[in-house]
Amino acid sequence: MVGKSTVSALQEYCAKNKVQPPTYEYIGEEDGSFSCKITFMDTEAVGIGRSKRDAKHNAAGVVIKRLRLSNECVDDLDSGLPPTDMIVVLRDYCVQHQIPLPIFEIVQQGGTPDAPEFTALCSVASIRRYGVSEKKKDARQKAAYEMFCVIVDDVNKLDHQMQVATLQDAQEDFESERYLKFKSYREMTESTNGEIPGVLLCDRHNYFKNFYKELKRSAQNILMNTSYDSQQDKALDVLEALKIKPKVTKMPTDKASPLLFIELNCDFDVVFVGPPDKVYTDIIEYFKVML
Repeated sequence: MVGKSTVSALQEYCAKNKVQPPTYEYIGEEDGSFSCKITFMDTEAVGIGRSKRDAKHNAAGVVIKRLRLSNECVDDLDSGLPPTDMIVVLRDYCVQHQIPLPIFEIVQQGGTPDAPEFTALCSVASIRRYGVSEKKKDARQKAAYEMFCVIVDDVNKLDHQMQVATLQDAQEDFESERYLKFKSYREMTESTNGEIPGVLLCDRHNYFKNFYKELKRSAQNILMNTSYDSQQDKALDVLEALKIKPKVTKMPTDKASPLLFIELNCDFDVVFVGPPDKVYTDIIEYFKVML
């Protein structure tokens, strides 16, 4: 059975849940690529493709991803792959918006000879997204699609901010920003439950718990390895296995031992601070719990 396209899946979702169907509007053509704007459930997104049809399908896919409808639509979609070459679309989009070009890498190969599983990594600047499939080509396509959804969402937000920005002078901008900060602080401190919103600990734990299993397995093997002489080497090997690059900064201190500030480049803010003999041990213990 051939799977349905993102447009068809979204249309059936609307009929099943009795919600207003999306509207599509073609908003221009640039450098051989078409743009289609979709409006659905108070959400707007833009899809780009080599043809109007591809742009429409990409727009529907972005909305499904943004509204987290994938679980309800995924059974109807055609193997999770968009109906166009997402690597080409992503590269064209990056060129048009002066964004660094994407880099693709097969970071993990697992499964069995009869049912292989490949994990592809797509990197654009410091942003990383993964795709998993039984074929290397499809894994790269899925990673490109995940990345496309992220950067289109970011650019759309930036465009919206630029559209609503006024042409006031710097002083007025400063006063407006200060007022908004004060207003946000007051709303948080006067909230009925007395809690300041933020990232839930369970969300952070689930992020690593649901990490790509082949990468997790490699990291867990290192964590269980007792032959390491250096905690630093062990911690760095764990991060390398997870494809997470640490940013290490030496902080000023009056102690004889340096103070390290280690920030992990992943979707959640993870920071470790301490002397070298302690901070790398903290990283190891952290991932023993999180993984």
